[in-house]
Amino acid sequence: MSATPPAPTNVSIVPHTHWDREWYAPFQTYRVQLVHLVDGLLDLMEGDASYTRFLLDGQTAVVDDYLEVRPEAADRLAELVTDGRLQVGPWMVLMDEFMISGETIVRDLQLGISRTRTLGGDATVGYLPDMFGHVAQMPQLLQLAGIDHAVVWRGVPAEIDRTAFWWDAPDGSRVRAEYLYGSYSNGRDLPRDPSLLVARARGYVAELGDAALPGGGLLLMNGSDHLVPQKHLGALVAAANDAQTDFRFAITSLAEHVARQPVDGLQTWRGELRSGARANVLMGVASNRVDVHQAAAAAERALERRAEPLSALFVDADQYPHRLLALAWRNLVLNSAHDSSCACSADEVVEAVRVRYQEARHIGEALSNVALTGLAAQVVAPESSTIVVNTTARPRAGAITFTVPGRGPLHLQAVDDGSVHAAQVVGERGGHGLDTIVTGQKVRWVLEMMRGPELAGARITRVDRQRRADGVEEFTFHDAGPGDPELDLETTRDELLALGEAGATIAIHQLRAPVRDVVAVVPDIPGFGWRTFIPVDGTPVDGEPPATKLRRTALNTNAQRRSFVFGDGRVLENEQVRVEVDAGDGTLTIETDGMRITGANRYVDGGDGGDTYNYSPPAVDRLVDRPDTVTIDTLETGPVRARLLVTSTYRWPTHAIGDEHACSARSDDVADSTVRTTLELRAGEQFLRVQVAVDHRTRDHRLRAHFPLPTTVTASHAECAFAVVERGLTAEGGPHEFGLPTFVSRRFVDAGGLALLHDGLLEYEVVDDGRELALTLLRATGYLSRSEPSLRPNPAGPLDALEGPQLQTPLTLEFAVCLHRGDWHDAGIADAADDFLVPLERVRGGGWPGASRPATGAALAIDGARPSAITRDDDGALVIRLVNLSSDDATARVDGTGQVVNLVGEPLRPFADSVALRPWEIVTLRVD
Repeated sequence: MSATPPAPTNVSIVPHTHWDREWYAPFQTYRVQLVHLVDGLLDLMEGDASYTRFLLDGQTAVVDDYLEVRPEAADRLAELVTDGRLQVGPWMVLMDEFMISGETIVRDLQLGISRTRTLGGDATVGYLPDMFGHVAQMPQLLQLAGIDHAVVWRGVPAEIDRTAFWWDAPDGSRVRAEYLYGSYSNGRDLPRDPSLLVARARGYVAELGDAALPGGGLLLMNGSDHLVPQKHLGALVAAANDAQTDFRFAITSLAEHVARQPVDGLQTWRGELRSGARANVLMGVASNRVDVHQAAAAAERALERRAEPLSALFVDADQYPHRLLALAWRNLVLNSAHDSSCACSADEVVEAVRVRYQEARHIGEALSNVALTGLAAQVVAPESSTIVVNTTARPRAGAITFTVPGRGPLHLQAVDDGSVHAAQVVGERGGHGLDTIVTGQKVRWVLEMMRGPELAGARITRVDRQRRADGVEEFTFHDAGPGDPELDLETTRDELLALGEAGATIAIHQLRAPVRDVVAVVPDIPGFGWRTFIPVDGTPVDGEPPATKLRRTALNTNAQRRSFVFGDGRVLENEQVRVEVDAGDGTLTIETDGMRITGANRYVDGGDGGDTYNYSPPAVDRLVDRPDTVTIDTLETGPVRARLLVTSTYRWPTHAIGDEHACSARSDDVADSTVRTTLELRAGEQFLRVQVAVDHRTRDHRLRAHFPLPTTVTASHAECAFAVVERGLTAEGGPHEFGLPTFVSRRFVDAGGLALLHDGLLEYEVVDDGRELALTLLRATGYLSRSEPSLRPNPAGPLDALEGPQLQTPLTLEFAVCLHRGDWHDAGIADAADDFLVPLERVRGGGWPGASRPATGAALAIDGARPSAITRDDDGALVIRLVNLSSDDATARVDGTGQVVNLVGEPLRPFADSVALRPWEIVTLRVD
């Protein structure tokens, strides 16, 4: 009796193209190629029934970019999607998960799924082929969108030794992850000869070895970057199947392939995928163009933390700016594409990215102003009052800056309870504005600046006229201050015109109203609420304005220094923090709550022979960690804000030596570089604000700020998308990339009792065996990719020389330093990041007819979880996304009732006033 022949090995062939929307060429250049590719693809699929499937890279932006040029092809394309032959989505673009906020990832997924469905498709696989590593919460995000499978390449650790594994998020959510062993191009350029296709399959079996899943099939991804479909594929597969029985080839989709693969006995991996064991993760993109990362952070905050919550809570639902916000989010999501957000692209591409970030931010700022003005019109408040608005969930204090007419000291008084709060005048303005003498008809150019009550853009309250002894007619225009009546200037225009026609000589003077620039710390602003204050001239009667609920723990015997911030000479001090600047090297000694570090904020400059993808130290480096000169100036002394300016000059080597290969040694040529560091301490804050300004003219180098840690550590904690992740002191590398432990944080990194809060400074490293934390301020390089940098043996892209990444421009970099006891959670570091990055809003109030809101109030109460989004859906309902940013169970309390929904708005279960959250769980609420 003959033995039963073994079943053939199934080989899934997924035809695809990996489409970088913009990269080493601009978007429009690539779009021309895209149009030709999709034109040919549609013809091919309609004319050849054997070419049954094609994956359009898992992103819907490719479809829309094509249809914008070929709108007449919409029905043809949608028919192929509806029939399951053409796969799109679930993403709008293939983002980089570490360069952008968690909320941007969500919007990318929502926009992609929505567009996929309108095209007739079904997004069931989380296709993640070329991201430079993966965030810990990706499995939860996929599950919340109804997706059970992920397909990944980069970042999979050596511990995973098979082609599939269970991938768990911190909250316990799980997806099955298919690992693209050999990359998303492992089946590119398949031969025309069926025997050679069989040989290719045998070779892949040998390459997989023990990594192949028992009972599983092979997956060949038939495509690569910008490749067109292989037209002979259908005939090739049929011929190969007819010629042998060892393999059964099929042109298929990822969804069909993963549905047939084993799920038993898989390994489990929990958390982020950041290993370079088998594929490089190109960790240097976090520091290559700090200007781009700053622009991204600013634009995301403008929408997530300002425009959306302010519009959702203070603009009528039927006036909610859906279309404008959609335009802004489209720009943000388009920029989230990995080559765009990582700034590893041609200079022209990066400039387009910067413009999109700016446009998104501009929309966010404008919509925020509209919402704040609308709120001010609703609040019953005295004339010239200041309404302070809090766009975070927790009640908090904070500094505001504003202008007040007049001169001399002042303070604020709360309208609700009459309490007084300190204000600090940081500048006074006034004096002469327009000042000129004209003769005859030349007066007309002055008249062109007069419109109604305005002269030269300022509103006028009074005009004085006199004839001088020399016969000159003199007109003095007095600018109107707040509350002053405005004068229509039509009569004055007629007088000036008549004098000009008579040939008179006329002197025009404009007196600006005196104005004070003021900073104040105001307390007890309700979460998602407001509080109203009025400026009062002079200091409070006791001579010591109580600016905030400051603890009166004795720093010394001086009463004012006990209560407020103080700055003088080399010292900044408030009731929580003391900072002293070393006059020799400009480093800091920081003390708080019995903790003390010295030598903090030491700038260390070294060469960089890398590229936009990876830092690479020169074979012979010259580190510079001490300035040649240091000067310290006191800018502000308190009592609300104190600031010191530390000006340091360094002799930095001007450039590294080398061509497209790794540089061999750092230059011996040096030039003076001046770094201006502004140190700022505010009353009541637990952290020191640091602003670093440099007119950057050094090339091929990396500049980092180093901070000794209060306690030696074996790990760091960093905020990323919807989580705070723990990382050790090493990183796993492999043959394609050295495992350099430079990691990414989104808003803060914490280690050993020291937290660094930052604005777009994404890269950090724990150095000196866990005794010091280094924050990368900038990294300058001159190549898109080099061929053989010392930490990566192969190029990561074209060997194009670039000028943009050298960042030859003035730069301003901002971060904050917070010493604390306990861990990051107990110390409230996430809240401190809000205090640093999300300032209180203010708007002028008073004098609005029909106002009905009280002077103090709140539009929404949330407690027990952190809001990620406050928006309105297309039906006008309030939508709130929350995350439990902790390892403990939590109960979130929210005003109202409604439905817990998934990320695409489908109801899951009802809620009423509260919802339970697992550790690290994300929930989205639709409030009735």
